[in-house]
Amino acid sequence: EISACLVGSEMCIRDSVYANKKKTNALLIPIILMMGFVPLIVHMFEYDANLSQFDWFPASSGLQTDFFFAWKMIAIVILGVVMIGIMLYRYLKKKEQFQFENSFYMLFVYAMFVAMSALFSSYKYWVVRGTYELFEPVWAVFAYMILCYYVYNYVQEEKQVNKVLLWAGVGMAMVTLIGIFQYFGKDFFKTGFGKHLITNTSFWGNLDSLNFNMAEGTSYTTLYNPNFLSFYFGMLIPLLACLFIGAKKVWQRAALVVAEILCIICLKGSGSDSGWMAVAAGAAIAVLVLLSRGKKLRYVGGALVVAGIIGSIVIANTTSFGERIKNTITGTYHMEDQYSLNDIATNDEDVVLKIWDNALSVSYDIAEDGTIQILCKDSDGNPLGQTLADEGTQTYSIDDERFANVQVQPVMFDQTAGISVYVDGISWNFVKTDDDGYEFLNPAGKLVKYEKVKQSNLFKEDAMSSRGHIWNMTIPVLGKHVFVGSGANTYLLERPQNDYFGQAYIYGFNNYDVKAHCWYLQQWVETGLFGTLALIGFLLWYIIRSVRIYRRVDLHEHLSWVGFGLFAAVLVYVIAAVANDSNVCTAPVFWGMFGLGMAVNRMLVTKENLFVKAEDTQTTENDNAEVQQKNDAAPVNESVKAENKNRKQKASSKKQSRKQRKNQKK
Repeated sequence: EISACLVGSEMCIRDSVYANKKKTNALLIPIILMMGFVPLIVHMFEYDANLSQFDWFPASSGLQTDFFFAWKMIAIVILGVVMIGIMLYRYLKKKEQFQFENSFYMLFVYAMFVAMSALFSSYKYWVVRGTYELFEPVWAVFAYMILCYYVYNYVQEEKQVNKVLLWAGVGMAMVTLIGIFQYFGKDFFKTGFGKHLITNTSFWGNLDSLNFNMAEGTSYTTLYNPNFLSFYFGMLIPLLACLFIGAKKVWQRAALVVAEILCIICLKGSGSDSGWMAVAAGAAIAVLVLLSRGKKLRYVGGALVVAGIIGSIVIANTTSFGERIKNTITGTYHMEDQYSLNDIATNDEDVVLKIWDNALSVSYDIAEDGTIQILCKDSDGNPLGQTLADEGTQTYSIDDERFANVQVQPVMFDQTAGISVYVDGISWNFVKTDDDGYEFLNPAGKLVKYEKVKQSNLFKEDAMSSRGHIWNMTIPVLGKHVFVGSGANTYLLERPQNDYFGQAYIYGFNNYDVKAHCWYLQQWVETGLFGTLALIGFLLWYIIRSVRIYRRVDLHEHLSWVGFGLFAAVLVYVIAAVANDSNVCTAPVFWGMFGLGMAVNRMLVTKENLFVKAEDTQTTENDNAEVQQKNDAAPVNESVKAENKNRKQKASSKKQSRKQRKNQKK
């Protein structure tokens, strides 16, 4: 009966452990879905952008169709709510205590400024819904932070880390394979099955019109923008390399090598220079961290840094390859030095165009026969002659060398008389109105007074693939957002979109800068300076702590290489974010890896007893010594007691023998 009870109790314990493991594994499902499968979502979503109210947006383009962002955003918000529900349930019902470390104070401050910026935003409609071509509303930003903390709180052992990476890796592998096929000209989204899969049934009759306008051989996978691949594969490449080093089995290493090659091909197919730069910079820092583990290797690392700086300077100034890289980073021109048209003024009586340093006045009158007669003058008011350059289009050139690149043309815009002024082949249209004088007919088809937008000259226009111009346009906006920002996902509305010179010469008319192409600048605009500093502080806290850990930790352990790989992945993302933006396609992967990296760091610190203060160590040693002394003293005391007992027994035996001898004498 006793043995039967023991067997029964063992079975109950096993069942309880198994049930607890199942519950613990279930907690990982939201993490796996966020990191692995949300980036896979691609499906048609129709919405009203609600932007036609602005002068720079076409009135006829209110209804938009999205494929790559909206449903990802919805999934992220739903999973964020699920994670909050799980944490509250386990805290209130099961009385579980949350894990915490001081760096989360910085995240809390960032969340506070995100909330305040949303609350005081002038663009609440878009703050809560997301905007044109970038659905990342305030709820998605909160979901990212929740994901990071949820991962840190519930991933508590190495097996859980491996499960998250394994199952999330399934989704990542699918994203990668789609990119590989695109690189080799086999785009899944151009096939009939792919188009049926990502569109609504009501659109199936128009599948031939569906085209994402990507060049042949370009990898964009399910992330839409090839620039986003610099984030996605920039994180995976160093992580896979570290997993390879830490792997114990041959088949694991073989699979990781294949995965690494495929990720490299996808990054190459994206054509993103910023991705390669971020990977190279992240790898360099990671190698320096490893070299700093030994005193002699530190000198090697220092020598490599010096040699790298000198070599980079020499290559950049003596080779065509180096010159191309340098020009890509720093740029080659400022707009006013590159293009002849520097300014436009729409006045009551004329339009004045500044061509280099020369002012050209253009106006027109309508003759009695209905013809449009154009009058051109220089800055001194002298009339300028005109010569018919094209009879078919009635285009005239100006008889003055200062304006040799300028042509004028009379035009009718929907029964309204006007003129087109061609500068360097680009058309600028103007109409004379009764109330406001001359107005600019902008690319959105709306009449506006031309206003020159403020911009900085800190960067050259073509720096970092024309990001320099976008940054120059963003910098003047920063001053008004020191305390709070304009609200999540509102950069499109806060940055001046009437940058018609930029549209004409750099990125095309009716194309809009929906993002700053720099995560930190975008955060400053949307969250404010203080919130951005809190976010940067949170990132730096993790990076600095990771450097301290991986200079000390035992790298013979698999978990150590997993943690180092996650650190390298986060590092690459933080570097790539200088030239790219947060988005719903890659941010869930980053915040998941971030939380996972923090959780692994916590495990390693606990496992290897890192960062224990000297006084704490001394106290522990003293306590251990006292316990040991007590343990050592215990057998001594026992032996003393036994010896005293023996003495008493001997004494009593001696007394007894004396009595026996007396009785014998009697």
